Amino acid sequence: MKYLLTTIMAIGFAFTGVQAQEASKAPQEKTQSKEEKAAAKAKKEADLMDAFKTAGLTDDEQQKVRAIMEENSAFGKTLKADTSLSDEDRKAKSKEYYNVSNGKLKELLGADKYKAFKDVQKAQKEAAKGN
Repeated sequence: MKYLLTTIMAIGFAFTGVQAQEASKAPQEKTQSKEEKAAAKAKKEADLMDAFKTAGLTDDEQQKVRAIMEENSAFGKTLKADTSLSDEDRKAKSKEYYNVSNGKLKELLGADKYKAFKDVQKAQKEAAKGN
């Protein structure tokens, strides 16, 4: 009887230890400090300026591209805030808006500058994923 009671208690302690370890492995919320946010924003701006320079955009074109990008950001925020849409609807609307936005960029920049701009952005995105 003592052996059975001791075995049950040992199993109970082991199970409790395993549960505690699993709880500590729960994913932590990804929060950034103000410094990290500022660094990320500065990197994003530097990458954007590099893309502008590489694509050979004029100051006027840069301002117009920034305006389009701000519209994209605002649309994304409103789309994310709209809880009435399903994930599929949200994805479809996002893709549709992306195509319209890219059409505006192509019209504004022309085929050559648009391709150069997108190539630089793609390379920057791949480099960021590599880190």
